Parts: sequence; structure tokens; C-alpha cells
Amino acid sequence: MIARPLLTPTIRASRLLTRMTSLTDPMTKQFIPTLTRHSIRFASSKGTTGDDKVNGSKYSEATQKLVYGMARMLGYYSTGSTAIRVSHELYNVCAQQMELNKDFYVNKCNLPDTFQSWFSVTQLHVWMLMVHLRAHDQGKLYIQEVVNRLFEDSEARIREHGISQQRMIDSYIKDLVAQFHGGVVAYDEGMCKDDPVLAAALWRNLFAPTSNNATDLAYVVQFIRQELKALEAFDGDQLTTGVIQFGIPKSSFE
Repeated sequence: MIARPLLTPTIRASRLLTRMTSLTDPMTKQFIPTLTRHSIRFASSKGTTGDDKVNGSKYSEATQKLVYGMARMLGYYSTGSTAIRVSHELYNVCAQQMELNKDFYVNKCNLPDTFQSWFSVTQLHVWMLMVHLRAHDQGKLYIQEVVNRLFEDSEARIREHGISQQRMIDSYIKDLVAQFHGGVVAYDEGMCKDDPVLAAALWRNLFAPTSNNATDLAYVVQFIRQELKALEAFDGDQLTTGVIQFGIPKSSFE
């Protein structure tokens, strides 16, 4: 398996949406601006027929056909719009892993319970998802949107920590982008080579703030190998509807 070239994600920082390059195209190629989402609301239910009420439907068949037709016409079901919607669900699964497995990452691996640790753990899961998405027909678009969600969420969390000056936020985001680049390149290399190379990548990108031992590294390496294989069970249809799941990291060898 050969890793694809890594590029820069698109980042929204406050009122400015910075155009940056895609994660799956050559470094010099700019990514197409994110497609605008269209929200469609059903019409009033005043015209609901008796049959519809009996069948439990809130809207008449004619109303539903009209709304679905408008949605298709406005691009709501286009590949780009679908990727934007689904990316929120895919990303949220990645973003929850630090909290769901805090006992392993904080208590066992001794990672500090900080924003930096959250970002490193979330990036690791986003990368594993990226590896699987690369094989999908529209994987490039889905990867870009998931990465967009990562940096949107990162900016929001930075603000929640009481940082409001845009210049300072932009500086933090730039550092996170550089960290993201280095981490994905290192993890790709470790995936394609062997466990010692992957362990070295984890040491630099996940365990850098701590003084963990080799056993903790081996636990995470084992977890990554298992999850990359487990993700193969999720086909393209599941991915395009936001269905994804990660296992629980264990402090034991199997």
C-alpha cells in the first residue's frame, strides 16, 4: 500500500474562510471551495389528507414529492452537499474518542487531560478514517470535509478556553495545521512500513508531552493495526450515510 500525497486542509477561522489545498491532490493544486449547503423545510401540513393521517404521515404525498424535487434541483442530494452533511457525523465519532476512552489515554498512557491531547487523539482517529476513505470513489471530497470539521471544532474549542483575539487564534490554528501535516505523513509511513516506524510516529505526535514507556506505545500500535483492519468492514454505502465505529483501546496484548 502506498500512501497518497498529503496536502493542507481547508480551515475556517472566525469570519475568514482560508482556501488551502486538498489532502489528496498534489501540493500545488488548490481545492475547490466548499459547496454551499441548502436546507429544505417541508411545507405546512394543512393539506394533509385523511389517508395520510391514518398511515401516520404528517405530509401529503404531493407535498413530499414537491419538496424532494426541489431538494434535488437545489443540489441538496448532490455529492458535495452529501459529503458536507455526512462529514459532521463521521467527524463527531472521531472527536468523541478522547472522552470515551479517557481512562486509557489519561490514566493508563498518562496523557495530560488538555486540549493538545484531545487534538492528538482526534487527529489519530481522523487519520485512520482518512486511510479508509481514500479507497472510496468520492473519498477525496469526504476527507476534505472531515478535515474541515476538525479545524472548525478546534477553533471553537480554543475560543471556549477563553482565547478571543483572532490573531492569537490564527496562530494556534497554523500550528495545528503543521502538526496535522507532520502527523499524517508520519502515520502513513508507519502504516506502510513496520511497527517500530509507526511507534516512532506515535512517540513524536501523541506521546511527546509525556514520558511514557515502550509498553504504552505498543498498546496504541496494536490498536491502530486492529482498527485499520476493522474499518474495512464499513462499505461505501455506510460511509456515505455517516456510519462508522471505532473499537476500545486496551492495555493488554492479544
